[in-house]
Amino acid sequence: MLRAPQRHAAWILATVLLAPLASRAQSPPRAWQDEVRDLLTRRAAAVLTDDERAFSATMADAPDAFRRDRIGWLRRMRVLPIGVYSLDYTGEEYEELTRAVDRAHHPGVEVHVVQVKERIGFRGYDAAPQAEDLFLTIVKGPNGWSVVADDDVESLALQSQRELWDFGTVEKIEGGGVMVVYHPAQRDAARSILSLAQAARAKVKQTWPIPWRQDRVVIMIPSTVDELARLLQTTFDLSTFVAFAASSVDRSGGGWRLSGPRVFLHWPNFRRQPAAVQRIILQHEFTHRASFEVSGPNVQSFNDEGIAQYYGEESYNPPLPELRLRVRGGVFDGHLPKDYLFTIGPPSDIYLAYEEAVDFVAYIASRFGRSAGARLYRAIGAENPIAPGTWRYHLDHACRATLHAPFATLERDWARSVVKELSRS
Repeated sequence: MLRAPQRHAAWILATVLLAPLASRAQSPPRAWQDEVRDLLTRRAAAVLTDDERAFSATMADAPDAFRRDRIGWLRRMRVLPIGVYSLDYTGEEYEELTRAVDRAHHPGVEVHVVQVKERIGFRGYDAAPQAEDLFLTIVKGPNGWSVVADDDVESLALQSQRELWDFGTVEKIEGGGVMVVYHPAQRDAARSILSLAQAARAKVKQTWPIPWRQDRVVIMIPSTVDELARLLQTTFDLSTFVAFAASSVDRSGGGWRLSGPRVFLHWPNFRRQPAAVQRIILQHEFTHRASFEVSGPNVQSFNDEGIAQYYGEESYNPPLPELRLRVRGGVFDGHLPKDYLFTIGPPSDIYLAYEEAVDFVAYIASRFGRSAGARLYRAIGAENPIAPGTWRYHLDHACRATLHAPFATLERDWARSVVKELSRS
């Protein structure tokens, strides 16, 4: 009589202990997304530790040409101070991009085309790494999961990020807070550019009214305009331009910040300029670089280019030929240029946009002090990136808070001053 309850209790206890074991034995397989994340973690670790064998293992079922190309990419980046490298697949923007054509191209295996955020940070230069997209085709074949391509969705205008070392061997030269990365063909010019960049960096630290805290600069020198266009993923004509400042937009965590800034030279155009002009160009781009620290999604191109010219080019007393021509021809519209006018259209229209932008900054400086343009820029950048309202609403709010006048009034008063000044003989 006493033993039966004890046996019953023991049976109940045994059932409770064994139930989890039975449950685990029948648990469903892991989601493919988690398995792909594991693959990407291994791939990123192999890049960061320069483990060529482990890196190659993540492409076990890839075509030989793709594997050779990516291993060459890994070998060429060894000269650079890579401090951060990660591959993050979140599915936040594109859950999956796989089409029937992708499955047909990789028959007999499970196929997924995914958007991956590739983060690259240079040790000693990047406070936060650049964050750009890769569009990777990943298959589950005989050897498990493999990365097999990164260009399958280019027909959808979704291009994987390319770096300077994608296009060939790179070298670097460093000093005074500047690193210049270039192909061997630019080796003779790199030291001169480094010296000019050091002087330009020092100048901008003096002329930009806001403290430039993350003041280390990375300059990239593509050899050709086609290479530059692919690095920047541009679709407009680059022939008018000599240099660019670029940065990633990192929206992780629900915020907004610019990270991994780079300066790119349009080498065929830049090299034709005299050294004094090259230094001014670098000052212009470095002012952009400094302003990235206080930028925001509501900043417009006329804000960006106006401050880069006014503070970056040392002195303001330009002839404004295009603006003068429009005023005297009676076709000046009295408005600051829209973003697209800085890149699209004939050179004369692009020059006009730059002239109007810098003249507006000079105008508010004449009324509110030399630092007015920088203070207004910072105020626009500080506007809440997720607050409702158009860019113009936020610009007007910043103008009222900083200069105690609505944007429409400032724009109108500037336009009147332009007509008054430039209509003179």
